[in-house]
Amino acid sequence: MRRRITSLSLFAFLGLGTVAFAQVTGVVNDADNFPEADVEVTVKGTDKVVYTDADGKFDIDAKIGDILVVNGKEFTVTSNKLGTLKYTAATSSTVDLSEVVVKSIFNAPSKSGVTTVKAKDFEQMNPSVSIDQMIGGKVAGLSSQAMSGAPGSTANVTIRGAIGLNGGVKSPLYVVDGTYMSAEDVNAINPADIEEVKVLKDASQLAIFGSRGANGVIIMKTKSAKKGESTISYSARIGMNEMMDLPNINLMNAEQLLNYQNGLSQLKGDNGKLLGLGIARTPEEIAALSKNNHKWSDDLYKNGITTSHFISVNKNDGDTAHNFSIGYDKNEGAVEYYEGMERITASLNITSKAKDWLRYGVNLNGSYTTIDAPRDRVNAQSPFYNTVLNRPYATFYKQDANGDYLLDVDGNRIYNSGGNTMGYAVADEMEKTDALTRYLRIYGTGFVEADLWKNVSARTTLGATYNRVQYENYLKPSAALSQLLGDGGSKTDRSTDRFDYNWRNEVSYENSFGKHHLRVTAASEYINQSLYSMTMYGSRFPNDNLSTQGLAVNIGQDSFTNRWRVTKFGYLGAASYDFANKYFVDAYIRRDGTSLAGLDSKYGTFWGASLGWNIAKEGFLRDSKAVSNLTLKASYGEVGDDSAIARYANLTLLQLDKTFNGQATAFPDGNLSNLNTTWETNRKLNIGLDYGFFGNRLTGALAYFNDVRSNFIFNQYLPVEAGGFTTYVNAGKLATNGFEFDMNYDVIRSKNFDLSVYGNITTLKYKVNKLADNQDMLLVDSSYESLAHVAGGKPYQFYMVRHAGVDASTGKDLYLDKDGNVTDVYDGGDAVATNKTPLPTLMGGFGLNAKFYGFDINADFTYSGGGYMYNNTYQYLRDPVSTNNKAVEAANYWTGEGDNAQFSRPTVNGTEYSTKYLEKSDYIAFRSLSLGYNFTNLVKGTFIKNFRMYAQVQNLALWTNYHGNPIAGTGTSESSTTTSAGYVSNSFTAFSYPLVRSYSVGFNVSF
Repeated sequence: MRRRITSLSLFAFLGLGTVAFAQVTGVVNDADNFPEADVEVTVKGTDKVVYTDADGKFDIDAKIGDILVVNGKEFTVTSNKLGTLKYTAATSSTVDLSEVVVKSIFNAPSKSGVTTVKAKDFEQMNPSVSIDQMIGGKVAGLSSQAMSGAPGSTANVTIRGAIGLNGGVKSPLYVVDGTYMSAEDVNAINPADIEEVKVLKDASQLAIFGSRGANGVIIMKTKSAKKGESTISYSARIGMNEMMDLPNINLMNAEQLLNYQNGLSQLKGDNGKLLGLGIARTPEEIAALSKNNHKWSDDLYKNGITTSHFISVNKNDGDTAHNFSIGYDKNEGAVEYYEGMERITASLNITSKAKDWLRYGVNLNGSYTTIDAPRDRVNAQSPFYNTVLNRPYATFYKQDANGDYLLDVDGNRIYNSGGNTMGYAVADEMEKTDALTRYLRIYGTGFVEADLWKNVSARTTLGATYNRVQYENYLKPSAALSQLLGDGGSKTDRSTDRFDYNWRNEVSYENSFGKHHLRVTAASEYINQSLYSMTMYGSRFPNDNLSTQGLAVNIGQDSFTNRWRVTKFGYLGAASYDFANKYFVDAYIRRDGTSLAGLDSKYGTFWGASLGWNIAKEGFLRDSKAVSNLTLKASYGEVGDDSAIARYANLTLLQLDKTFNGQATAFPDGNLSNLNTTWETNRKLNIGLDYGFFGNRLTGALAYFNDVRSNFIFNQYLPVEAGGFTTYVNAGKLATNGFEFDMNYDVIRSKNFDLSVYGNITTLKYKVNKLADNQDMLLVDSSYESLAHVAGGKPYQFYMVRHAGVDASTGKDLYLDKDGNVTDVYDGGDAVATNKTPLPTLMGGFGLNAKFYGFDINADFTYSGGGYMYNNTYQYLRDPVSTNNKAVEAANYWTGEGDNAQFSRPTVNGTEYSTKYLEKSDYIAFRSLSLGYNFTNLVKGTFIKNFRMYAQVQNLALWTNYHGNPIAGTGTSESSTTTSAGYVSNSFTAFSYPLVRSYSVGFNVSF
């Protein structure tokens, strides 16, 4: 999706009309005099940019004498109608670097199944937000759900509903200038370095990348200089964070909670005896405690500062292009005692022409990131648990009867542990725990390409990533938890070193003859992934300030090291043909091997093909003023996925890490290898239409897709008589289909007033066609919530007892038994598959971009619908057994016959696990709003090329009926993460880091 970024001021909303202006128009043709689509056209020395349409046409705001840069080549504006700008055949002495670099087959040279997002789509967002979150809502078919609101957190990204049947996230492959990166590494990328992002969805493209591309590919290209360009750029931003309130959750104040507890204490059971709920107090006691009313969020949250600096230097003299950048980002988050995220990035990109027939390039990137974040778990060690559940009448610090603060031996105030039922003062742990994660990431590529003879070129590319992660968690000896445990302080050190590299070799033949264009490529690829890790535990340290493990009195016996290695190899062939830029055919075939699969099934063959027809170039539409582009596309292919196969599952191993009576032992590890365990297979069909109307004022695409995945990896239990072992088998089939639609409409185009709106929508439908051993239903192993797959139905259905309301005559909760009969007796055995899943069936984004006499405004929204989440947060806030804080409506419980109350009569059993707290997770998020002014015209004639100032707000609003935050991809990262068995994104909420709203101002300047 090409988006021309424009801007709008507040005047645009007042209904001002268009301002007439004669644009500079032209047509870009290639060397064979055919119109070339999607070519970038810029006005040199400005930020004005447009792209040619399917007929090579463009129009841009420029004046006589300006220089237009067309893919690195310069043309002087001599009139408002330039006519045809043709790429002429260059001699060897004038060949420009940007014109001769061969496009690698791994850079998606085909346009089938590719959506492109340009750098300007990211500029309006806080750079401390990871780029995988930024692309959410901007690409049809792509879902991006932030795992939490914590600084430095990444997102759960899926393309076209990619899922498996055994949990986890089917993440796409990230490719940065040819380097393969995992989803966990994405926050190492500085968004300011990115020039464009391509999202690959069709099998015709994914087959190129083998198993690593089975779930989609996101290709990121870093910025590089155009020919003749020499620019120094600097941008800076400063802002403030604030924690967003949880939607639809209204907590009780001190007086409300005290009266609620007192009311519960008066309730009696059927036997006439008090139930023992709540806390009985006199009116005087309630009045006295009510004076302590406060919000725990005021004590535990803060308005953190966010800052960003980025400088880049780039130059292209035609033979060599350089780009160098340094970036610094700090986001303190919004939680007291924690520093949030701090990141330093640097990049160096050099591409050079050594000979007319030989080119080489090196791209090197580095990132050093520290993250200081609070606990994210479902108990009182989480600050988010405390801000929601702590009693508002309990003071933050301990006080004596006179209201004076109690002090410890060092004269410091003592935190109050009476804020919650666990009797735990989280602020003590927050202050007296040093928890820091350090990430050092170095990644890059190097390539050499040569013209072997006419129309034949060869290229070799080496890409590598090194990722060192070090985690330290030191609970100081003076901490209340250390004293409670009696361990004299404890320390955990974890370290991992991961090194991945991929080596690709390509030979391509490319030629144009008449109206025909053909490219054929043969390539091979080798992938090596390895990791070494170390974990060490120690306790009993000398004081709060000395925390190295060498000073620990006790080193834990469960300290350990670990290592693993995975290798893959593949070779492929690809062919691409088009006639008159009107008819297109692409085909790919790849043979892949993986060390993960069974020893007899290591290799698989996968393929893809696509067809395209640009109907707008046919005679009956060639002269149409309304139709600019109308390209029909279809593709089909098969790709293999080995991501669900456990490392070394193809070997029968012994456990050697246990002892018995002080002697080493060897035990079978419980898994028997299966020589035939092989790839999961994904068969993908796509039929789509790209359109452009009215001189490409209205552009976009629509598509239907159908993905059928089969041969999922299941852990099969073998008979007890055979020793009770397990083995991995392939089984099951799942179909995912839907529609995508995206649109961009330039409502107004003029010299001083532009307004464009955009939007996209994706529908998704899932069906389990077959389960292992032809089962009718399969419970998902180890999922945080109870989930089940149903053959012939949806995957990941919530499996629980159905709530049927409240009996107005008795006040009891009503449920449905397995047969659908209403009962007031709760029985976990009545749980059924509910046909409700966490998987959204509708998602997308929309927004506007505009400008008015130098002012600009950009607004960005995302939305999701059709999914469900289990609301642990709201269940806690309704539980009458706990004396923690409650939602205000918890007091609306049944008190007598005929009472039409929201909740049932409280009982000592508390709240039961049922669909009562299963809520729709639909939302619309106002993600970003920016307002700026461009001073370029004012600084014209000076050494300053461009200068823009702006103000921006991130996460303005969230509209939802959900009680809490429905955007939390991970409900609690300490209990369920993307690497946990049975993990399902957005399946529940608990007490994770809420969304953070940020306000910032900044400027961009270039020289």
